[in-house]
Amino acid sequence: MLRAYLLTLNRGATLLALFFAALFASTAQADEPRLSIIGYDPVAYFTDGKAVQGKAEFEYVWRKQRWRFASGEHRDLFIKDAERYAPQYDGYCALGASIEAAAHKDTVDPEAWAIVDGKLYLVHSSYWLEKWREKAKEYIKQGDKDWEAIAGLAEPVIVGSPCAAYPPTTAVGLRDGGRLLIIAAQVPRDEAGKVVGKGDMRAQIEQVGKNVGLCLKAGGATVKDIVSTLSFVAAPAEFDKHPDLLSRYFGPPSPESKTVATPQLSSPDFLLEVETVAAIK
Repeated sequence: MLRAYLLTLNRGATLLALFFAALFASTAQADEPRLSIIGYDPVAYFTDGKAVQGKAEFEYVWRKQRWRFASGEHRDLFIKDAERYAPQYDGYCALGASIEAAAHKDTVDPEAWAIVDGKLYLVHSSYWLEKWREKAKEYIKQGDKDWEAIAGLAEPVIVGSPCAAYPPTTAVGLRDGGRLLIIAAQVPRDEAGKVVGKGDMRAQIEQVGKNVGLCLKAGGATVKDIVSTLSFVAAPAEFDKHPDLLSRYFGPPSPESKTVATPQLSSPDFLLEVETVAAIK
């Protein structure tokens, strides 16, 4: 079922800091409960209709997780009826939890959310949220079934440097016992953060490819382990003119891979951003 997932699988400094706080809080105290959904307020999705950052002074521990709220009122609502407000699948990616043999736990973007039949679901990114929405009922049905089998799996491992901190690159365990390295969208910036090859597709493919390579190495994989790529490209026809680089950095053409025409990327200087999935041992 990995095929089904792969075919249907930057924000600013503030969110980056919040992401760090959420993901690495457990390393400070091994016995400290996990901070759910990067510290965002689960009640606000229902009452405010948007993602709202919670505050440390309004925190509550439930089901071995720490939940933060924007106000004491929201915290009290959660305490009275946590089952109503808590996101499904313990706040892990609803798409990742719904792909049968390849079902797994993965991180989420707090802005990628939906309420269906009164229940809150979060997904890894806004792109995958839209894919999940296309067959939400089916994914929910499968996710509810798969969650029983993956609830006990280990949390996703954040690869970290040299990969960008946000969005994160993760190593995840699958329901069938396999493992995937999910490399978040890599952009044409060098290690100093400088944009490489403005207006030059070939130069940007090479820089993105190098960044993917660093993430592969950090996650214990190589280009030979890549099973799919998702390329967001400003000019697909120009992108396709460089098969030598695409093969070198992203592996041979795969039916699992996809190119998405995206005129406006996360920066006007970017011509492409590439997500990559690799199988790891």
